[in-house]
Amino acid sequence: MEALDDAELEFREMKQTRHTFATLALSCNENPLWIAKVMGHRNSEMIVKCYSKFIEKANGTGDGNNFNDILQGIVGNEG
Repeated sequence: MEALDDAELEFREMKQTRHTFATLALSCNENPLWIAKVMGHRNSEMIVKCYSKFIEKANGTGDGNNFNDILQGIVGNEG
């Protein structure tokens, strides 16, 4: 606790740091399957259930436009 005091940070329970990790990773558009693996979950079900609001608010548009743009770029560059 001395390090937290020195840094003037409040104590946080481990589950809070897990929540922070998950929300930050999702906000950076990291793959929910990777996040689940890192957090020790057997699949991404818990990630989607608990953090889906952060998936929707990630840096992307949330409506599929970014995914569509990527696909259009791939298809457009093939021929």
